[in-house]
Amino acid sequence: MHYGKGSPVFHESFFDIQLIEKQQNKMKKPSILILVFLSVLLSSCSDRMGKDWSRLGTATAEKDIPVKEMKRMRYRMPEGVISADIVNQNGRLHLLTGTQEEGQKTLWYRFSDDHGQSWSSPVKVLADDNLPANMNRGKDAQIAAQGNTVVVTWMKFTEDRRFNVGPMLAARSTDGGKTWVYTDAPPSWNKGPHGYTDLIADDHAFHAVWLDSRLGNSKVMASQALHYAKSTDGGKHWQPDQTLDGLTCSCCWNSLKTDMNGNTYVLYRDKKPSDLSLGLVDSNARWEYLSHVGAFDWQFEGCPHIGGGLDIQLDGTKQRFHAVAGTGHPDYLGVHYLSSEDRGRTWSRAKQLGDDSAIHADVAAHDDGRVVAVWDMMGDYGLAVFKAESGNQGRSWSQPEQLSGKGMRASHPRIVKTGTGFLALWTQSDGQTQTLSMQRL
Repeated sequence: MHYGKGSPVFHESFFDIQLIEKQQNKMKKPSILILVFLSVLLSSCSDRMGKDWSRLGTATAEKDIPVKEMKRMRYRMPEGVISADIVNQNGRLHLLTGTQEEGQKTLWYRFSDDHGQSWSSPVKVLADDNLPANMNRGKDAQIAAQGNTVVVTWMKFTEDRRFNVGPMLAARSTDGGKTWVYTDAPPSWNKGPHGYTDLIADDHAFHAVWLDSRLGNSKVMASQALHYAKSTDGGKHWQPDQTLDGLTCSCCWNSLKTDMNGNTYVLYRDKKPSDLSLGLVDSNARWEYLSHVGAFDWQFEGCPHIGGGLDIQLDGTKQRFHAVAGTGHPDYLGVHYLSSEDRGRTWSRAKQLGDDSAIHADVAAHDDGRVVAVWDMMGDYGLAVFKAESGNQGRSWSQPEQLSGKGMRASHPRIVKTGTGFLALWTQSDGQTQTLSMQRL
């Protein structure tokens, strides 16, 4: 793992990104959109597919590969870091990474008390060298903390289930991550599969959202439903869950944020249209739908495997929301920044970050007005990670700056605010091994 300013990041898959890179100069917007989504689909659904990926190595700049040929190609989960999540709880950064080595998957926990400059020794969650985990970038294992209690969740790998996806599993530590035991998972419907979980904790409770299909077939392609549960005893038990939205995208990650008033905000990808939506669960567990975050009116029958990012900034007694949203609408293709002055009920005009090839993004904001967005888009070697900053609460932005290293293919950046600024992290690959890198901003 690399730390410090200027250190590079690491990415998710080499060959699927290469296919886009080698043809990008030849394609118009619709073709770029198709290949970008194929890249995301291949990497996000790697456990669904076989292991013959040798054909991908034959892609050249001189020979276009038809989409029908790409569909027959196979993707293999990379060796190295395949999952990453990070949270800041009262100044302590909690990091959860998932690794794969020779087919065996493991979850590792670390923490930092100096804003990400140094980290504790890694602790193996559940002391398991081959955890039954179905995880990769975009459906990462999740972590949340409350004092010395740390809870992690992940999707179970189940050999005989469709896409090898089973019910959600959870582990809990009450000694600051030193030792771990299995604990109850948030869903009260335990059949599964569950997926695309987000987990967060405030001073009063742990909160979780996820997608599952307990409601049955909606007759809308690539759809599931969004569910929520909370725990008031440190993640040991969970209150009965509730369905927040009965028709959502089936495989885009969700994002949670809490405020000082006991509200839990949920950013998720909706259906019809497939724009991001925002709602809140108040302190009495009542759900209120608020708005589309970027009214792009994107009608998409599949699943893009692209969630969004959300943060809340305090300006005196006022709360300002900052969000990043990706869309495949041909008129708005890419990642966009938006802000809200009325707690997510209405949003500013969308501002594009980067170019049309931008896909995965995150955002964080300090109360002093500094906002930083990170995203991946096409660079000289395939997907690369970039950042832009605003010093005036999102009204104007710096030019994009590449964070990931040259010669690496980097994706799925995350950013968290720290006591001295921000910490960005992402995964990157040299084509052999996928690793995690960080940069303090």
